[in-house]
Amino acid sequence: MSRSLASTARLSALAAIVGCGALAAITWVSPAATRMYTSPWNIARIIALAAPVALLWLRAFDRERPLRLPTRPWLYATLISGAVVLVSGLCSPFLGPSLLWSASLLSALAVFLIAFDWLNRMPDESAGRRELMIKIAGVFFAITALVSLAMWTRTLPGMSIADVFNARNPYPLGHSNYTAGLALLMLPCFGVLVRRARGIIRIGWSLAVVLAFGMLFTSGSRGGLLGLAVLLLGGLLASRLGWKKTLGFASVAAIAALVFALGNPRTRAVFEPVESAQPNLSNLQRVSMLEGGLRLASQRPWLGWGPGTTPLAFPRVRESLPGGVDDVLQLHSLPVQFCAELGGSGLAMLAFGVGLLVANARRSPLVAAVLAAYLVFSLTDYQLDVPVFGFALAILAAMLAPPTQFPQRLPSRVVGIASAFGVLVLAAFARVDLAPELNVRALSLALDPTRKAEAITLLERSLALNPDQEIAHFNLGWLEVVKNPVAAERHFLAAAHLVPDKGGVYFGLGLCRLNRGDREGAIRAFALECLNDPIVLASPWWRHAEFGPLRAPTLAAARDLLEDARAQPALAASPAASDAAYVSALIGWFEGKLPAAEVALRCNTPERRAYFAAGPSPRFLLEAPVLFYRRARVGYPVLMRNLDLPVPRDLFEVQENSRAAVEFRYLFPRKGWYPGKLLDPRTTSLQPNRA
Repeated sequence: MSRSLASTARLSALAAIVGCGALAAITWVSPAATRMYTSPWNIARIIALAAPVALLWLRAFDRERPLRLPTRPWLYATLISGAVVLVSGLCSPFLGPSLLWSASLLSALAVFLIAFDWLNRMPDESAGRRELMIKIAGVFFAITALVSLAMWTRTLPGMSIADVFNARNPYPLGHSNYTAGLALLMLPCFGVLVRRARGIIRIGWSLAVVLAFGMLFTSGSRGGLLGLAVLLLGGLLASRLGWKKTLGFASVAAIAALVFALGNPRTRAVFEPVESAQPNLSNLQRVSMLEGGLRLASQRPWLGWGPGTTPLAFPRVRESLPGGVDDVLQLHSLPVQFCAELGGSGLAMLAFGVGLLVANARRSPLVAAVLAAYLVFSLTDYQLDVPVFGFALAILAAMLAPPTQFPQRLPSRVVGIASAFGVLVLAAFARVDLAPELNVRALSLALDPTRKAEAITLLERSLALNPDQEIAHFNLGWLEVVKNPVAAERHFLAAAHLVPDKGGVYFGLGLCRLNRGDREGAIRAFALECLNDPIVLASPWWRHAEFGPLRAPTLAAARDLLEDARAQPALAASPAASDAAYVSALIGWFEGKLPAAEVALRCNTPERRAYFAAGPSPRFLLEAPVLFYRRARVGYPVLMRNLDLPVPRDLFEVQENSRAAVEFRYLFPRKGWYPGKLLDPRTTSLQPNRA
């Protein structure tokens, strides 16, 4: 071996070891999927993403041994995919942040090329290298499974048996869907190692299989259950046991999967009839994400909004979606995410990848089964922003792709130049989004009355960077509500347009109108606040001298609006229709026009029915002590992928009825139950009174 070759090999080994160490750090430290966006873990993330690119450069420009590449369809698919990601980011309205978050996808493509090269560099050693790759993955996954279940079991002491079965395992990545995705990737790896091992080592890998099943079970993921079914079926077909044995094992696997599904309360609920008339919050959120993703795709159909930009672009389509989420980090579906962020080009890229999988399935049926199972699971979640998933899928694809007959120096250098160009583009244009930091600083400064002008300036600078930020509009409205109610009203209308079911936005709008002397407009805005979040019906605000006289006309307006809305398809055909009848009766009860017994007849849950059957008076709720607080936006640093930011709090001081908010919270539908289409701030009824 020449000195140059030995030097390259040492550098490659060092880059691989450092990269694997960084990947382990951002996979095992809980909650890893979000902690990798905070210091110092973000450094480990950068190293994990940069290491494959460094390895690719070392191999691509190796003069003595060119990079071993897959056949043209696979190579072209890889290069075109990288080009789609880069061009989508360059054309994004959020160019800097989009290119920054494209790194995960680009790095996964580099992993595919590096893994393929390593597996096929020496044709006579390919089988041994594949075996070694599986063992390395097995050790990594075994440690991950131990970390996951150790962290989960640590939370169980003191819980009842029912609570234990209902406790979903989010470890180590931070969400139970990630746990399910990891388990699906682990199971076949452990299965292969069990089959090939002997003696005590086989027992060890068998225990690893049990751990992986434990992770999948404790995740409570319905998508994971679907992926498991595909994995078991694909694994049986790949085993080529003959039709009799395959049928027998398939029957056993089906029974085991059914027992597995029925054992967890969350997956068991799939087979149970829906008893409650109230909409399921999780399903409502997923509907919002699906509709929002398709609307984003329709607005930018070719290249999408750019990789990673979902939380920045989603507010643009949020206005007419079902309630449940103000903003989202991801759309809980890989095809929908690609549609929204990469447009039709990304969807074509995904479809071509599926075509390659089908065309090459016979080369490695088990690998094809694993990829198929994960693709089915990915219909219910998007996980490629977490490096361990992109890297694992890239390695599986490398095991499936066929090699060219001979390594060629020119294609090797083309790959190296293409990767270098991608890095240069990221270095030149990728930038951190500055708007979140401006918002957080502004909200902190605004607590000092002498620095409110500075806070207003910062929020205006933030909106100049991205005008579709509800957090900036909402809090600017509260900063200006007294001194400049006209400007404040514009910001509240903008906030309501972005998040129609934002708590407090219609209350702020009503205050602006009161300050402008528009009493009727204020009453209508307060009525919408009551419909958006019915707990406002019992709000302590009505005890204030300024608002007491407005209570009766506000409740009457809310009831009239609701009765009109019940005849519209947006409400009549929605899951909230039964809640609408109940809220209408609840308003009548608070007005003193409807007895509790009548309300009980329109209740849609047993708890509400039992409460009103006892004949209570509204006075008991209305005279409760007051809770004062400002709402914290706990998820904001996560959505902005910057956990070094402190959690911001809105400037609006909520005054809430303590009994209604705690002890009797079940009496009031949650904020977001009312269709956002009926809270549209662009309708004539919500526009400022110009007369």
